Amino acid sequence: MKNKIINKTKELSSKNSHLHFLLAVSGGMDSMVMLDFFNRNQSQLNCRLSVCHVNHNYHAKSLKMSQIVSEYCNKNNLEYFNVVLKKRLLKNNVESQLRKKRYNELDKIQKKISADYILTAHHFDDQVETALMRILNSSSLESIMGIKTLNNVVFRPMIDVSKEEIKLYAKEHKINYGMDPTNNDLSLTRNFLRKKIIPLLEKIKPNLNSPFKDLEDKISDVNDLLDFSTKEFINSNYVKMNGKTTYIQKEYFLKLPFLMKINILRTIASEKKKFYFSKNLLRELKFFLNKQVIGSTKIINDFLITVDREFIVLTSNMTKDDIYCEVEEGRAVENNNFYFCWNYDKKPKNFSNDSNIEYVDATNFKSPLVLRSINRNDKFSPLGMNGTKKVNDYLTDNKISLVKKSKILAVCNNNDIIWVAGERINNNYRLTKNSKVIAKLNFLRK
Repeated sequence: MKNKIINKTKELSSKNSHLHFLLAVSGGMDSMVMLDFFNRNQSQLNCRLSVCHVNHNYHAKSLKMSQIVSEYCNKNNLEYFNVVLKKRLLKNNVESQLRKKRYNELDKIQKKISADYILTAHHFDDQVETALMRILNSSSLESIMGIKTLNNVVFRPMIDVSKEEIKLYAKEHKINYGMDPTNNDLSLTRNFLRKKIIPLLEKIKPNLNSPFKDLEDKISDVNDLLDFSTKEFINSNYVKMNGKTTYIQKEYFLKLPFLMKINILRTIASEKKKFYFSKNLLRELKFFLNKQVIGSTKIINDFLITVDREFIVLTSNMTKDDIYCEVEEGRAVENNNFYFCWNYDKKPKNFSNDSNIEYVDATNFKSPLVLRSINRNDKFSPLGMNGTKKVNDYLTDNKISLVKKSKILAVCNNNDIIWVAGERINNNYRLTKNSKVIAKLNFLRK
């Protein structure tokens, strides 16, 4: 046991000596053994210790458990924080609610004292229980691996230690600990598995930890392969990134196994903030991708996923950099993406098929003109059509992809769209035999 914990902890501290650990201690056997072990081996581990006990005020022994922790810390001169939560009646998902409250308080203390890591006393027997629970809950392949040794700032130094080893340590060192009465509550899934199901499984497979450890290793190998394949795909020609937007070649992407598709989306969406799919979101996303409805959208982790004609488009922050500039007659505006200029001119003898140039009736122009991005509610009267139409609908009807839509600009006279640049002019600005003031518009997409 000693070597397991020390080796695992030294792996953590290999890049940063003299770490500050905040130990989460409930007063039960597992956490009191962890507290005593780190206190006895503090000099060898070259670390600083602080202790936090969260009293959930949920059972009759809560105060007794708090006293056990405080007495040990006072006796050994350890920095100690006792957090007492308000007593509340919990009916559903009790374990989950208490765990969430506990970790919230631990996070606050960790930040307050600038501890490097929060240490919990999860051990290998907990892995078996957790794996079974997650299989029953139809959790993801990765989560079935159980409890991670290191998850952000939460470190589990005893994750390879068995419950039997913990019992032997407690007996050998005469560790004082309390018994949480809720551990006997069989209405809690974990307790039912621990007391009813696992003992039956151990009759078939006495060394039950071994096959679960083997399962964990195999799932880890699968995840390594999945991550490798995902990186290869993201770095391939099937994926293009342009600022906040990622374009995934739709036809090839949709042929991939669902697990691969999910990992690609998660990897991209986790670029700034770690993201995991819930089982409900996985179902929704599978349905969303299978439908393949062009223009349909889904939001995950502040990313907007859109199904386009050629691409699956992921946009972070769901915002775009809007263009807006006023352009005087005879002047030009230009950047890396486009060039635009306009001037008054004569009616051309022959009209060109060049979509970059348009001649329009400029009788009602109020200089300067405005070149800007398209808005969702923009409307105009497309040349050759009766009535008005939303620009977005017009572009969709003409099979303009979402990628191209995002780049299209409008040339405007005040709030009136003259030309959806490179696409169609407004019928109200068409040249007629009565047109006396004429303007030539020149827009080039680079």
